[in-house]
Amino acid sequence: MASVEAFQGPRVLVVEDEYVIAWDLARSLEGLGAKVVGPVGTLDAALDLLARDGDIAGAVLDVELRGEVVFPVAAILQEKGLPFVFLSAKKRASAPAAFRDVQWFEKPAQMSKVASHILGQIKAPAAVATVAPL
Repeated sequence: MASVEAFQGPRVLVVEDEYVIAWDLARSLEGLGAKVVGPVGTLDAALDLLARDGDIAGAVLDVELRGEVVFPVAAILQEKGLPFVFLSAKKRASAPAAFRDVQWFEKPAQMSKVASHILGQIKAPAAVATVAPL
């Protein structure tokens, strides 16, 4: 008898240092079927997750994390060809030229819109079919 594993939604990295925003965003992503990686609130933690987790499909990045900017994470995602969006209280003009075309959501933003946008950029993997042993 054949069975199909439950669909595993895309893994989305959430980099946000404000707990309430991170929680709200994670709930919005999960409600749309994504698996949240993190959330993490520091640049070092985000870089560590990117180095260890090869299954990240995209990311939502707060621009400023406790005084550090998230652009090194964005550069790695861009190099890997992974979609990401910025979420920030800062204006888009503060972004380096390399990231000026990336979607920018200004806080306060509706987390459901942020979640929908990033998931729309990610191609969902097909469900994996498995055959149960006889």
